[in-house]
Amino acid sequence: MTPLDLVCMATLVVITVTQVVLVARFAGRCRAGAEGPPPDAPLLSPARVVLCLRGSDPFLADTIRAAVSQDHPDYELRVIVDSRTDPAWSEVEVALADVRPRCRVVIEPLAHRPATSTLKCASLLQGLRDAEHETAMVAMLDADVVPPVNWLRTLAAALATPGCGVATGNRWYAPPDDRLGSWTRAGWNAGALVQMVCFGIPWGGTLALRSGLLEAAGLRGKWAAAFCEDTLLPAALAGCGERVSFVPSLIAVNRESISLAALVPWITRQLLTARLYHPAWPVVAVFGLSAPLTVAAALVAAGLALMRGDPAAVLGLGACLALFLASLPALFLWIEAVVRHTVGARTSVPTSSLLAAVRGTFAAQGVYGGAILGAMAMRSARWRGVTYAIAGPWSIRLVSDAAPSAATGPAAPLHSI
Repeated sequence: MTPLDLVCMATLVVITVTQVVLVARFAGRCRAGAEGPPPDAPLLSPARVVLCLRGSDPFLADTIRAAVSQDHPDYELRVIVDSRTDPAWSEVEVALADVRPRCRVVIEPLAHRPATSTLKCASLLQGLRDAEHETAMVAMLDADVVPPVNWLRTLAAALATPGCGVATGNRWYAPPDDRLGSWTRAGWNAGALVQMVCFGIPWGGTLALRSGLLEAAGLRGKWAAAFCEDTLLPAALAGCGERVSFVPSLIAVNRESISLAALVPWITRQLLTARLYHPAWPVVAVFGLSAPLTVAAALVAAGLALMRGDPAAVLGLGACLALFLASLPALFLWIEAVVRHTVGARTSVPTSSLLAAVRGTFAAQGVYGGAILGAMAMRSARWRGVTYAIAGPWSIRLVSDAAPSAATGPAAPLHSI
């Protein structure tokens, strides 16, 4: 055997073992926090939930109805829509007409479109106006999350724990079809979910923080110049003595479909936020690139071993490759079982989709490596019709906005319930 053979075999084993250890750690975190808060758990109150919208989402009506039906005793929902002509505006009003909200609801158009941050951050800042003086906690909700009735109560109970400054959930994709893009996203997200939990990366789709941190951690100033709202939080909290807590019971199951062509830029943009703001980015990048590069090197080494007539090297490389490749769908199914047990939802892979799931976990390795390289080189990003130039973490410039029209009128609520 050559040194290349030995290095490839050792690296494949190390990667496989590392993945097993990370998934085991993730499973342990989920077991420790799977139960929601007891009815008499202390809660932070009052609370404000901010939902930022631009364009339509498949389950937006369900998200709105669930957001106004939370069992938290005192909260407000603020919905910031890109403009009054945005299709989301009418969808929100139609959804609200079907329910009797348990909270005060305010719908506003985005009043200010800055050129120095994303419109998502601008919408969030508008939704958080005066939050330090009016609330004890603020929560962020994305339009692809349909929160359970105890969603806000669970976040409020987590924040009531001493030392917890930010509480966050995460997402799990359960594709409704057998499209390669859908299952590649599911396979990639399974690994991303484990890494985010193990490396303390929060997710803005389900996230809450103590209102006092808006000033103490300088979050308003950071969001005013940032590309995203969530990944920067751990570094911002470092000097405040607060921690980010993962709440396993708030893993959101997403059943949307996606094409492979749409998936690649989406994953690249997700990784861009880690590159810009999270201290664990070097680890994430090395880990993501090591697997596809090592597999490619092992295949080359096996071919060379075959050419020189070295059966021991061929068998050793083949065994290590088989171990690694077999571990991918096995780990995916393990993570899926942990999520299913944690959230009590029907997320299991149908027998008819098992082959699609296996293909997706394999495809995710190559897509992940390509997306990491893309994120490293990325100097501009397109997000919901808006193009941003990115010169650095705090140097974001809005280049073009394909919105149908700009928001007009004052920042005061145009629709309140």
